[in-house]
Amino acid sequence: MKKSISALLIAAALIFSATTVFAASGSSLFSSEGCIACHAINGQGGSVGPDLSHVGSHRSLSWLKIQITHPSEHFAAGTTANINGQSYQSIMPGHSNMPASKLNALAAYLESLK
Repeated sequence: MKKSISALLIAAALIFSATTVFAASGSSLFSSEGCIACHAINGQGGSVGPDLSHVGSHRSLSWLKIQITHPSEHFAAGTTANINGQSYQSIMPGHSNMPASKLNALAAYLESLK
């Protein structure tokens, strides 16, 4: 019984650590990949796209990955999307060639924003 609990605690700690590392590198990617030019987080960034300060509160990790790589699957290009009471033109470029490591880190970071 004690070994099972210890194993579960170790697994939880490893998952938490991996998520924390992904989120930290995702924050850097948000800037280096140019997301910050259109999207703001906590008052920092652009206003062309929706503010992402709390995106993790209402979007899943899988939804975020699709939005990053193939945004037209959620919002048709050139149409208007209403998000949080604001209207935005759907002009986000897809990043379908983003390496999985970057995609996972960026999506984990965004999903952590609650």
